[in-house]
Amino acid sequence: MENTKPFLLITGFLGAGKTTLLKRLLHELNPRNIQADVILNDFSNADIDVASLNPSLLSSVEPLNAGCACCESLEELVQLCRKASKGKGDLLLVELNGTADPLVLLETFTLMENRLAFFPRYQVCVIDARYWGKRDEFEILERRQLETAGFFSISHKNEVSAAQLKRIKKSVKMASSNSKEADLEMLLNILSKEIRRRKKLKDETMPSSNSVSSIGSKQQQLKDAAHKLSHRFTGCHFPLPDKVENKAMQRLMNSLPPWVLRAKALVSILDKPEYRWLFEKVGTELIQNPIPIYELPDTPSSLMCIGPKLAPDKIKKLVELEFGFSTPKRSLFNP
Repeated sequence: MENTKPFLLITGFLGAGKTTLLKRLLHELNPRNIQADVILNDFSNADIDVASLNPSLLSSVEPLNAGCACCESLEELVQLCRKASKGKGDLLLVELNGTADPLVLLETFTLMENRLAFFPRYQVCVIDARYWGKRDEFEILERRQLETAGFFSISHKNEVSAAQLKRIKKSVKMASSNSKEADLEMLLNILSKEIRRRKKLKDETMPSSNSVSSIGSKQQQLKDAAHKLSHRFTGCHFPLPDKVENKAMQRLMNSLPPWVLRAKALVSILDKPEYRWLFEKVGTELIQNPIPIYELPDTPSSLMCIGPKLAPDKIKKLVELEFGFSTPKRSLFNP
């Protein structure tokens, strides 16, 4: 039997801070002489998020461009996990995209545990304090992402009051009584302790330590209301000029309608040509400081938008108004 490795699944709604948590984990695991294999799932352009990771902090990284990694791309994800099980990393970290329903994936790991050598299997759900309880019809999807998780981590705490944070924590615990709040240090200690133990006992056969129970068949899950909501999201992709002004890019991102729940743009900036730059928007909030991307020099400049009720022609007009050229739109996936 293959040597088993710990597995951590990072879930959470669009823009909650999953990649930020992933980066912090990688940064803090490195001084402990622990390296991870990473699978990063996004609707499109997962390569961009991959390029933002420091390669010296991880064993390997694989992008997975897919709207629903628990359905049409499940087989590809399983193959990437099997590849990671044979890699040099001490553990596997998987970040699912913000509209994925993790239940089918976790069920698959349970049913295929003889072929997917990852034990124990942990899940942490990142909860955005700014938007918890404000997802309207998609609240059931966010709660599904939480209810399968053994741990939750609340992001953007400093953007709500102490009283609001207290109410949020109480609400989260009511939504998933089996989930335990975990900060970065707690997650690091859990993973580090398990890895040390397994290194010490690597020649012994490890028993299955699965924290996820199998809940119904895949067909049943596809009929589930939360899972159906994960398929409501669509995405569109628009080419942008090779080089743009920073202010123009800021204006475009700020002009995107509120039904664009997540937007990412990779561009070159005229007065900062040494890097490509990643602009991001979550809901109505533009992340003020774009992220430098040191790789992907040949990736075309583009804008990617995600939401449940996209109107691509309206976004296309916004791009054309800002940059003064006609741009084709490309659908990333269908609802």
